Amino acid sequence: MRTIRTLLEKNPDLLRFNSVELAIIKKRQRYEEVIEDNFDKLEDIAKTAQDLIMRMQHWRLEAGEKVFEFGKAITAEYDLDLTEIDRLFNVVLPKHSRGPLLGFFISGTYHEIIGDDDVLFCDLSRYAGAISGFGFKHPRGKIEIFGNRSFFLGLRMSGGEMELRGHAANHIGKHLQGGRIVIKGNARNWIGHRMHAGSITIEGNAGDIIGKGMTGGEITVEGNAGGWVGDGMKNGIIRIKGECGPIDDGSVGGEIFRWIAGRWERI
Repeated sequence: MRTIRTLLEKNPDLLRFNSVELAIIKKRQRYEEVIEDNFDKLEDIAKTAQDLIMRMQHWRLEAGEKVFEFGKAITAEYDLDLTEIDRLFNVVLPKHSRGPLLGFFISGTYHEIIGDDDVLFCDLSRYAGAISGFGFKHPRGKIEIFGNRSFFLGLRMSGGEMELRGHAANHIGKHLQGGRIVIKGNARNWIGHRMHAGSITIEGNAGDIIGKGMTGGEITVEGNAGGWVGDGMKNGIIRIKGECGPIDDGSVGGEIFRWIAGRWERI
């Protein structure tokens, strides 16, 4: 003890905390609060995400970008895995959030960690309203979605697969860069708007303005389609198996096929 007492007498500041040390202690106290048995990090994330999303006044791509980046930061901060993201979307978020930008948020959470062979299931039926931005910049792996009212599915997607078991709304596969989108139901308008690569399959009917301005890739509609198919199309392939509205041949730069007498015929 004499040695310790002598040491303290010679170094009176040894047990005094500076501001840096105090900051470390406060941070440690916060960690202790976070890792308490009754702390649910997914509940904490859901409340924070809802606060951010509801402050977005209306849907704009810039807002979607911000929510997407927020999702990426959340996964890094909380060290989320795909099992936790599954629970976050399908169990926790429905209790807190009604924001249409949730698709962008979830796309951000899994963006860096999903693998080529991974599958993430998302149940839209748990939410009362529409959700936008599922598969934003989707890079790899597969997202299986159940339910209706999904807008901007696969926006700027670059790889992997998106499968929707339900009816889709507008702007599916906009600016698609690669990968495969399958809609096991009907879709509305502006399918494949300005897509560059990849494929979109609609197993039901589709609305108007399919493939407008597309420069590559393939769109297949196994049911009927509306008007203005391939309007302003530069390249790529569109196949319509059922009936479709009038097509302005002078504005089409790619290939459009109809299923006639048991085979595909270019029109």
